[in-house]
Amino acid sequence: MDKRLAEIQKRLTNEQKDLTIFVRHIFDEYDKKADEHRRLMASNALAGIKTSGVEEKVFYDTIQETKQWMLDVLERTVQDFEHTGDKNWNKNFPDGVHDKV
Repeated sequence: MDKRLAEIQKRLTNEQKDLTIFVRHIFDEYDKKADEHRRLMASNALAGIKTSGVEEKVFYDTIQETKQWMLDVLERTVQDFEHTGDKNWNKNFPDGVHDKV
C-alpha cells in the first residue's frame, strides 16, 4: 500500500499532494490502533482471557479493506484531477474535484 500511495503522489501537483499526506496520516492512525489492539489482546492473553481468532481476523481484515478502499477512492480522485477540462471524460464523482463555493 505504501508503494501504491507513493505512485499516486507522484502523479499529483504540489498543491494536490495534501491529499496523499491526509491518507498517509489516516493509515498511520490505523496502524496505531492495530498496535494498541495487539497489545490489549496480548495483555488479555496474559490475564487468561481468550480472544476469538475469527474476531481477530475480522478486525485486521477490516483495517486492510478500509485502507484499500481509501486508496481506490484516492485513485479515482486523482483520475478526475488528471482529466480536468477533458470533455470526453466521465467523472468518477458527479460533483467533480473542484470546490464550488
